[in-house]
Amino acid sequence: MSLLDAYRADLRELVAALDDRGVFRPGEREAWEEGIDEANEMSELMMTSEALHKAMVDREGAEEVVSEHTEERTQAFV
Repeated sequence: MSLLDAYRADLRELVAALDDRGVFRPGEREAWEEGIDEANEMSELMMTSEALHKAMVDREGAEEVVSEHTEERTQAFV
């Protein structure tokens, strides 16, 4: 698996977790998934990730989801 594929999979998991916790409004998950799928370069995925963070930072439950998602990945490398 390439770095691009791994990052894409990670972003998809984060989007799914945000959706499972009810952070998204109707139609938002699909829009974010489309942006992830359309990214062809690492820089595009990074911009999508940054935009997702900016859009969700003030939403209820988003910080907890992101922290849990990040913690799992951090512990995998420790």
